[in-house]
This record gives sequence, structure tokens and C-alpha cells, in this order.
Amino acid sequence: MIHVADGIPTAFVEASEAHDAVARAHAAGHGLLVDLTAFDTPEREDRFDVVYVLHRLADHARLRVQVRVGEGVALASVTDLYPAANWYERELYDLFGIPFSGHPDLRRILMPDDWVGHPLRRDHPLGGEVVDYGAAGRRDTVAPLVFPEGTSR
Repeated sequence: MIHVADGIPTAFVEASEAHDAVARAHAAGHGLLVDLTAFDTPEREDRFDVVYVLHRLADHARLRVQVRVGEGVALASVTDLYPAANWYERELYDLFGIPFSGHPDLRRILMPDDWVGHPLRRDHPLGGEVVDYGAAGRRDTVAPLVFPEGTSR
């Protein structure tokens, strides 16, 4: 299904068809991967939306390919089509926990190797932890989180 939002056509595809859809766009001249990002909607069974933003230099046309993915479901890597996807896919793996099958080096890129969890998931804790930055005098209390009226975590 194709939908046009803010002037950019968006193709919604199944996870199993994501690589093929991106490959068709690549063959049609969309030779530049502008962005590869995701967002989390934990209320859904397929909680993650992975969004590929592609650009065709010949006529400056953009295309989005959007894929819904469930927890632990691996997407096929597009590093064979766009080598720059290597870093983007590692970032999504690190910050959301979305795995990519066939990726040449899928490991954390921003968070320390011993970090537990994935910080851009909507169910990740929102702070309040004591962080020791090595300053003299360690703080043993944690300031409570205050939310504006009518909002929550």
C-alpha cells in the first residue's frame, strides 16, 4: 500500500518483504539511503516501525519504506544495497533491540557493551538513577521525577 504524507510517498510493507521492497526502489534509481530510523509503539503486537528514507538523485524524488516489526523479529539487512546502512542498522539494534539478519557486524555502537536494555524503547526507565561522574563526594539520594498535571511516564 502506498500513502503520500508530507509530499513523500510511503510504501507500507511486511517484514518478510522489506529487503525486496528496498531492492526494487534501489533498482528504480533510489541510490541514496537518506535515513533509517524506527519508533516504538509498545501497545501494538508489532511494536516497532522501521522507516527507510530513500532518494533518487536524477529527479530528487524521495520514497519512504515503512515496516512493522515485532519484538525479536529480524529484518534482512540492506547493507548489500546500501553500505551506509551498516551504521544505521547497528544504531537501531543498539537503541531499540531490532536485529538485522545478514548484517556484517551487528553489535552495539553507542551504548557500552555491558549496558542492559535499549534506551529508545518506550518501556525503558526514565531516569532517577544515581550516575557517578567521578566527581568528589558521591550523591546517595535520587531526586524524584515530577510529571506535569495529567501526564505520566
